[in-house]
Amino acid sequence: MRKLNLTFKKLNVTESIKIFKQFPEKKLRQVINIKFPLTKQVKGAIALTCATVMVLSASYTSTYLRTHENNVFSTDSFTITENGKELCKVRDAELLDSTLSKLEKNLESAYQHEIAIESKYDIVPSKAKDNEIVSETQLYEILETNVNYCMLAYAINIENEQVGIVNSEYEAKSVIEEVKDYFTKNYDEKSIIEVATAENVEIKQVKAVNTDIKSVEELANYIIKGTDEEQKYIVEAGDSYWTIAGRHNMTLDDLISANPGSDSEHIQIGDELNLIVPKPFLNVQVKRKITQEEKTPFETEYTYVSYMFNDEQVVDRKGKYGVSQIEALVTEQNGIQIAKEVLSEEVISKPVNEVVTTGTQDPPAKKGTGFFINPLPGSMISSRFGSRSGGFHLGQDMAKSAGSSIKAADGGTVTYAGWSGSYGYMIDIDHGGGFTTRYAHCSELYVSVGEKVYQGKIIAAVGSTGVSSGPHLHFEVRKYGNVVNPASYIGIQYR
Repeated sequence: MRKLNLTFKKLNVTESIKIFKQFPEKKLRQVINIKFPLTKQVKGAIALTCATVMVLSASYTSTYLRTHENNVFSTDSFTITENGKELCKVRDAELLDSTLSKLEKNLESAYQHEIAIESKYDIVPSKAKDNEIVSETQLYEILETNVNYCMLAYAINIENEQVGIVNSEYEAKSVIEEVKDYFTKNYDEKSIIEVATAENVEIKQVKAVNTDIKSVEELANYIIKGTDEEQKYIVEAGDSYWTIAGRHNMTLDDLISANPGSDSEHIQIGDELNLIVPKPFLNVQVKRKITQEEKTPFETEYTYVSYMFNDEQVVDRKGKYGVSQIEALVTEQNGIQIAKEVLSEEVISKPVNEVVTTGTQDPPAKKGTGFFINPLPGSMISSRFGSRSGGFHLGQDMAKSAGSSIKAADGGTVTYAGWSGSYGYMIDIDHGGGFTTRYAHCSELYVSVGEKVYQGKIIAAVGSTGVSSGPHLHFEVRKYGNVVNPASYIGIQYR
């Protein structure tokens, strides 16, 4: 047992507390009783010390609770809400009004506008600890993030329809100028006589919510495109404008219109193309004076023979365009010529007429005869049907010079005409009775889906498109969808 070295002197509060912390009361009494007889003076000193400790402990606890009660207990506060959503808690209800006034003043200074805060805030009594209460600075940041406000802004109206709002009248005029610049950027400025809009445009001052206000660039792009929608395509290997347009159910002209800055003849893998066709809200008309060379069209002379069908023709002499130098006033709307006035013309070369031989016979019925002819007469078989290089060749390759005429092996209906992956440009014809034929790797297609053709009709030209090692026709015959050997069907009655 630890010995108690007890001396009778005046004990201060700190020393008393230390002693009684070291020795619990019961243990202390045992030690004192053992070592010292408890005289009245000793007992009085102990009683006084205990009383002092208790008083000081109570005083300390009371002071702490008074000083830190908001950290220990939830006390009176005010909750700020917007549309039923709690934003924060404050101690002083008046802090909301003063912070809103400060925010409104700062917004007016930033935008140089009279500002009216539209957000509606409710403040209701609540309970909160200190660590749940926001400071004035924190309240400002919260309100600034969530606030909606109105200002006097400027709307652009096209034909009495509002298309967008910007901060100032100057910005509204800048939007119109950017739209005009977009449709005139490729012109020689010296040639431009006048730039105007086809529609009536008005700029009006309006009361607007900040979330409705656009930047100059945003609104100009919206007017040019006619939509906020974005749809992009990244060019891949084997792509062309023609195949991309077909894959996305667009016409070639629409895809070109959607990408005025792209060269439709030369695209690269990784190029980004826009698939949204612009439908501008504003049509910009440019009147300009031009001097340029223009082609003069040639005429076509026909020679008729009885041994050809009337939808067949052979060009005996190709026509040549003439060339003239003209000076003219042209009016173009969004880059498309809508009017032209020729002021002067000087002929540089005259056109040469084209001479064409065509037939007088009516073509045969445009349906299957049940007999397949050779679709490429004079060709050489370069690869037969069947096993080839570890794989299986589905058709018969017939080699001939590029541009040679490919004929329909029999009459029928065109069910496919377009690009088809490794087949390149391809045509499928349904002949009835479960029989179809396929013509692949073409350089040009002369028929379209749904068209009815007769036997011997020229439908395409030999090429080397898709996966091909040189100009040839890949010819397939299918019976109820299954490939069969074309060599077994050419020149025979198949049904």
